[in-house]
Amino acid sequence: MAHPFHAYEEITLQQFILFIKSHNKRIEENINIHLNLEPLILESERKMIQTLLESFLRFLSAPNIDDIKDRYEEHLDTWLQSHLPLLKDNHFSMFRLIFEKSIVTSLVNLKHAQTLSILMFLLSIFSHLIHSYNKWTGDEPEPHHKTKQENAELKRLQLLDQLDELLIISAGFKDFAFILKKCEEFFNYKRCVFYAYIPWSNQFHGTIGSELPKVQSMRGHVSSKESMVFNSKKPPYLH
Repeated sequence: MAHPFHAYEEITLQQFILFIKSHNKRIEENINIHLNLEPLILESERKMIQTLLESFLRFLSAPNIDDIKDRYEEHLDTWLQSHLPLLKDNHFSMFRLIFEKSIVTSLVNLKHAQTLSILMFLLSIFSHLIHSYNKWTGDEPEPHHKTKQENAELKRLQLLDQLDELLIISAGFKDFAFILKKCEEFFNYKRCVFYAYIPWSNQFHGTIGSELPKVQSMRGHVSSKESMVFNSKKPPYLH
């Protein structure tokens, strides 16, 4: 005998995010409860899974996440890529299970009118994350050229993580020379040079780099067109 299909109203990302933000504290409490009650999690793994859960909830509660609209899958991939070094299959499975349990518990306790719609949207999010996770961890076959492209992107993100760690442990301008040498090492640059820029006079001069006397002798004025790049409020990306 066929079971009737329960129709539901699809919701937007903004509606899903509104639910997460509105009940953030309740969801966080449910996460901690289910995490501590889950018997299949080893104590050595509990902290790692907790880190993933807290990070994902913060990601879904970020102030500007409502603005990403149709590009939210790209942002999901960015979040996942940043946590790949921490993930193992069992971590990922438990992370998903506990997050889903926490959302279901919240919806049941609230007797939410859009319970089914929110659950279906959450399932679509995890469906995308599972697909991406399998693709990047080699569990899903991909065309050779695609795999090579994804591996190159993953390597680039790992190098940026190394650069982040370097900047965090560095002590400001005193470590500029060390930072430049490490950038040469990380990114296979032949030479890195740091130039100081003086905005009120549109002047620049070399400060740090190999062959220091030559670098420090390099100075001049920046043209009006070039100065627009330096004065931009947004970070410039230059080849």
